[in-house]
Amino acid sequence: MTVPRASAASLIADLGIGSAEDLRQLADLAWARGILVREGPLGGAEARLAVRGSRGIITVSSRIENRHRRRYAIAHEIGHFEMHRGESQLSVCLEEDINRRFGTKYESAMRREADANEFASHLLVPDSMALPLVKGIKPSMNVAKKLGDEFDVSLTAAALAYMRTCNDVCAIVYSKDGHVKWFAPSKDFRELGFFVELGPLDGYTIAADFFRGRAIADAPMSVDTVSWLAPGRFDRESMIKEHSIAMPSYNAVLSLLWVEQDIGF
Repeated sequence: MTVPRASAASLIADLGIGSAEDLRQLADLAWARGILVREGPLGGAEARLAVRGSRGIITVSSRIENRHRRRYAIAHEIGHFEMHRGESQLSVCLEEDINRRFGTKYESAMRREADANEFASHLLVPDSMALPLVKGIKPSMNVAKKLGDEFDVSLTAAALAYMRTCNDVCAIVYSKDGHVKWFAPSKDFRELGFFVELGPLDGYTIAADFFRGRAIADAPMSVDTVSWLAPGRFDRESMIKEHSIAMPSYNAVLSLLWVEQDIGF
C-alpha cells in the first residue's frame, strides 16, 4: 500500500526540491513529472485528472478564484497521479472530495480521496521544511500564519502542517455555524488521550463569541479546559490556552488549543 507521506517525500527528493520557493511552482513541478496543468470549465467538479500511460493532464475548474484552493486542487490531483494512476485513467474530484479529512473509514474510492488529500498536505508543506520554522517557538496561530506565508497555503493547511511538526500538547479545531466540525491533534496531545468535544460549541470558548456576533481578539487567551476537552484524565478546574481566528467568509473559526502547564491529576 502506498503511503501518501512517503510518496510526497519521494517526489520531492526525485525532483531535487529544496525550498518553499521551489514548491510554489506547482505547474512546473507537475510538468517535470509528466503532467500538464490547465484551466477549464468543469461542471460540478473542482479538478480532473486524465491519464494516458506515463503522462497526465490536470484540468482545474476556472470557477476556483482562491489561489490557495487552486494550489491544493493541483497537489491533490498530482497525488492521484503518483499513487493511483494504475487503478484508473480518469479522476474527477468534487469539492467534498478535496475537503475530506483523515481518520474516518472509507470505501476504496473514498480512501483514495483521503490519501490524495494527505499527499497534497505533505507536498505543499513538507515536514522537513516546516520543522525548522516551528521548532522551539511558543504556540500561537502566528506560527501557522508564518507557515502559510512561507509555503503559500491557506491558514487551515498551514495549521494542519503545524500539528504534524510541533512538539507541544496542542490541537487545531475547526468550528462552523457554532459547531465543532473536526480537530487535528499534535502527537503529544493524542498520546495523552485528550479529545476535543465535537458538536455545539461551549459558550465559554473564545470561538463561541464569533457566532454570537462579537469580535474576537487575535491573541491567546486562557479558558476552562472543560469548555473544549471531552471528559478525561485532567483537572476539571484547570485552564488551557486558546487562540482563535475568525473566518467570516465561511462563518467559521479556526482555533489553536494548547496545554501550557500540567492539567492532569
